[in-house]
Order: sequence, then structure tokens, then C-alpha cells
Amino acid sequence: METQNLRILFVVDAIKGRNGVGTYYQDLVGLLSERIERAELVAPSLDDPHFCQGGSLPMPGDTTQRLFFPHMRALTRLMEEMQPHVVVVPGPGLFSLGGYWLARKMGVPVCVTFQTDYTHLVQLYWGPLLARLVCGLLDRLNLAMFHGASSVVTISETMMEQARAIGVARPHLVGTPVASEFIRCPAEPPRDGVRSVLFVGRLAAEKHIGAFLELAARRPDLTFTVLGDGPLRGEVQASAERLDNLFFAGWRSRDEVMTFLDNHDVLMLPSSVEAFGTVALEAMARARWVITSHACGINQWPGLARGLLPLGEGETLDQGLRRLEQLEPAWRTGLARRGRQLAVAVNDETLASWEDVLGQTALRAPERPAPSATLGLLRRLGARAS
Repeated sequence: METQNLRILFVVDAIKGRNGVGTYYQDLVGLLSERIERAELVAPSLDDPHFCQGGSLPMPGDTTQRLFFPHMRALTRLMEEMQPHVVVVPGPGLFSLGGYWLARKMGVPVCVTFQTDYTHLVQLYWGPLLARLVCGLLDRLNLAMFHGASSVVTISETMMEQARAIGVARPHLVGTPVASEFIRCPAEPPRDGVRSVLFVGRLAAEKHIGAFLELAARRPDLTFTVLGDGPLRGEVQASAERLDNLFFAGWRSRDEVMTFLDNHDVLMLPSSVEAFGTVALEAMARARWVITSHACGINQWPGLARGLLPLGEGETLDQGLRRLEQLEPAWRTGLARRGRQLAVAVNDETLASWEDVLGQTALRAPERPAPSATLGLLRRLGARAS
């Protein structure tokens, strides 16, 4: 099928712009809208609620986030009006399950994405017994959605291995897009070496924010800034009050994130769990130096690795930063410029990969009906949200 004629509906649980997954689909839909007939995003929003967005509850383990219920009648009306060729869902959230079930009911091919390491996240926030039960449920939901999908997509080699391990025969590997403004606006490398360091992300255990705060205390000669929100907000605020060189800016919009990147020299992503690391790619697009932990999926992309400074096994943030500072100035400048070039190239490859997968998926029919248990659950949720 000609990709320019595609109509694609994305049904996503992640709040728009509030985390990596929410940012991913916000950017992807914006970019695809310029290349296909119609790309529509259904996702919760705190500032501008979507008409398919129902009520919400605090997220278990992180009250700074909300778990939204889909408005099933509104979502049904949208699908009937749009008649999408493919429905894309990152499972297994409530919005995703709603989009998955409706697509199967209407005979629309489904593309399920696998880009969050739920097992590690659950183990970080819940006790061993509850984590084991929840992980088992998530694995079953994931596998059921994979088996009913016409295609499965993921964003890193690590997630590819996990998908195969739970029974996905042929997952597709695609990249991560960059919002057009990060690429179209001119960007130049820092001119005066390393003076300022930035962290952008959820203030949560998996982001290893404590290591960044410790580094700020060890390097009073540099300026450190934290952007984001999450359950560790209080810890960050306390450190900012104690340290003269550490500033906490809270959660910021995408436009503001780009401004903060441009006003800092280095971005650090010290995560212990990170399927990809979108902000690292955004920093590369802005010609910034990027230091990543070995857990970040972005390190696995050969097309991007040459523009990063990944930490070695056992290497600390302090050691990685000093390694950057010891490089010849010309080499540092070349690294930043190369990072921007690589980010632009991978963005183009990502869009081409998505178009290819979606074009193939549109030609495939669903293989089995949606499970009756899923139908009952979604009917109850839809009734509550209506």
C-alpha cells in the first residue's frame, strides 16, 4: 500500500510530553502527519484533555503521575469516523487495551509496540511478591496482545531480545524520532569547554538521579540543573537548597527543554533502566555532549554510538565527565557536530522504518478475535469513564 495514503491511529496511555513514551508518540505523529494522509494521536493530556480521555487515578508507586481511563464511546466514534488502516498501541495500559480491542472488533490490523522494561520498573517500586504477581500479569497481557497483533515493533536490541524471549517470532526494530524543531533550528557546539551539566527526566529510582546529585556536590566548579518531576522531587529540592551550584527547574515544556539544552554544555543520562533515552537524542540534535549510562538503549544504535560518550562498566559519572574534559578541544567540538549529524540521519531512517512497517501492517488481517475477558473489562471501564 502507498504510504502517503495511510491513515494511522495511535492509542497511547502515556501522558503527552510527560515521559519518554509520551514524547515519542507526540513527536512521531507530528512527523508522520507530514508524510501520510492522516496520523492521529489519542493520549491523555494534563493541559488540553483529549475528548477520548476519561477519569483518572494516581499511578501505583508514583503519585506524581496519573492512570487515565479511556472514554470508550468517544474512542469508538473516532475510529468509525477515521477508518484507520492500522491502529498502533504500546501495551498493556488501559488506553492501549481499549484501542487494541476496538481495532480487533472492527477488523483493523494492530501494531503493538514494546518499548518499556516493565519487569525492572515493577521490581524497583513494589515488593518481591507483588512484583512477581504483577510481572506475570503484564507478561501474559503483552503476549496476548503480541499474538493478536499483525506486527510488533520495538526500539532497541535489548527490547528485541526480551520480545523474542516471551514468544514474539519476528519483532521489527525501529528507531526514535526527534521533534522537528530540535533539527530545524540551527545549533552549534559549546565554545568554552565544560561549564554546565543538565539532567532531564522523571525524578525516579530508575533514572539514578542520586548519582547526578552526588556529582553536583563533588564539582562545585560547574553548574548543574535538573528538569523534571517525580517521586524523588523532594530529594532533588533538598539538594538544590543545600548546594549553590545546583538548580531545580521542575517540569518544563518541550520548547523550554530545547532552550535549556542550548544553554548547557553536557546532558547526563545516568539511568539504571532506559529502553532508549529520547532526551539523549534531542541533546545530540542540539550539538550537546551526551554522557549515558551503559543501561541506555541508545548506546546500542551503531548510527548513534559515535556521537555519544557512554560510561564504561563500573565507570562513574565523575570519571566520565573528566574523560570528556580531558579530550582535545577540537575533538570535543567534532564530537558534538558529529552527534547532530547522526541524530538527523537516524531521524530520517526512523521515519522510513515506521512507514515501511505501517505499510506492511495495513495489508495484514487480524488472525483471531479479541479475548472475551478483555471485552468485559473494557466495557466496564468505558461505562465508568462515560
